[in-house]
Amino acid sequence: MASGDADARTARVPRAPRDTHETPRQALRRILATGPHTALELSARVGLREKDVATHLEHLQQSLRHGDERFVVEPARCLDCGYAFRDRARLARPSACPRCRGQHLAAPVFRIVRRS
Repeated sequence: MASGDADARTARVPRAPRDTHETPRQALRRILATGPHTALELSARVGLREKDVATHLEHLQQSLRHGDERFVVEPARCLDCGYAFRDRARLARPSACPRCRGQHLAAPVFRIVRRS
């Protein structure tokens, strides 16, 4: 393995500057209001682990239930057979497809939209 390969794998994604008075959930809410993002994209922007982002998103989903905004989830999909995880309640990325057992999955996409 060339040393350049190791550098590419260990390179970190630059974090977006965050207001020092902004909590991680406030940052996630602000970012999701601008458009759709995966948990991996959000983790890079906010500076949290992907698993921690999923936990914060669950709390954010609860807090938006009674406001003028709506938390929208485009479900994960299996890229091998096309199965969509529509009934999945957890927001974390699934590990395998229940239909074909494939692990080639598109991550769920999250966004916040105004209620009409």
